[in-house]
Amino acid sequence: MTHVRDLLLTGPGELRSSDTSPPLPALRPDDVVVEVDRVTLCGSDHRLYEGTYGGPRSYPIRFGHEWSGRVVDAGAGARPLLGHLVTGDCSRWCGRCPRCAADRNVCHHIQKFGITVDGFSTRHRTVDSRYLYADDFDLGAGLLALSEFFAVAHHGLCRIPLHEDDDVLVIGAGALGLASHLLLTHEYKVRSVRVMEADPAKAALVAGLFPDAVLRTPPPVGGHGAADYAALTKDARYPVVVECSGSEHGMNTALALALPLGRVLCFGLRSSANLRTDLLVAKSLTLSGSIGGTGSFRGVQAFLADHREEAARLVTHRLPAGRAGEAFAPAPHGTTPRIKTQILFGEETQ
Repeated sequence: MTHVRDLLLTGPGELRSSDTSPPLPALRPDDVVVEVDRVTLCGSDHRLYEGTYGGPRSYPIRFGHEWSGRVVDAGAGARPLLGHLVTGDCSRWCGRCPRCAADRNVCHHIQKFGITVDGFSTRHRTVDSRYLYADDFDLGAGLLALSEFFAVAHHGLCRIPLHEDDDVLVIGAGALGLASHLLLTHEYKVRSVRVMEADPAKAALVAGLFPDAVLRTPPPVGGHGAADYAALTKDARYPVVVECSGSEHGMNTALALALPLGRVLCFGLRSSANLRTDLLVAKSLTLSGSIGGTGSFRGVQAFLADHREEAARLVTHRLPAGRAGEAFAPAPHGTTPRIKTQILFGEETQ
């Protein structure tokens, strides 16, 4: 049987597979060679495949910035990682510029693994060890490959003031929204967290996976041209809204449902001229964006170790690398909606 060892997006809708990995460069002192076990697909991967990704991107590209693998070779300065299961940053930062001193996710020279430079959709990958995190909490390959998007959620939530008596709305019951829900509930111990999901099939799936999650259906959001200021605030319900859907409608819903003087956290790169800035201004909202998870990996790995069962439920599909095309194809009607799909290159314990 031929095993797929390399997956390359040559352009939108074009996925090329190979049974050989590309040649590896010579190891520098701090480099390691990782034998990749699996890649967890992100919404960014799907949008790269569709050609709709809203930020900088490159083709051809080896996708995959959520992953786990084992170090099988190492330069002299990285020998302590040899044999260890690891995962790594999506952000490739320099560590020297003034921006890195504040937040390495906004490095002046930032590149993104799997988006602007090759990621980990290949069996063997050379990478600088400074971007890696060992599995110090014995998570195993499956849970370790969830670290990155939990780190993204955690890094964003750290940007907004949160209080235990807050009522928080999370928009979008995808993986990032559900990671935010779990962190808000268990880490921040927020009193009330509600999740809003427009897709009835996904909402039903989430209700089964997380019975304690309080799900809401998005209300209609009015257009511009409100008659008075009261009309601009009539839908406001929540002091904190976390927008995880990555859609224009989701963002406008967040702005509509946030209370005056409320806080709105936005994930996901989007480009739109139709955002309700009238709501942002009239309600004096604080709008924060967040990108990347560098700085939060250790904390979320400890969190995952304490909440293994709930986190594992987010992986609804697993496919061998030879069937990766199925992971990018639209889910057939009537099948279980996807939250997280893992593409398997290896055979590590789940």
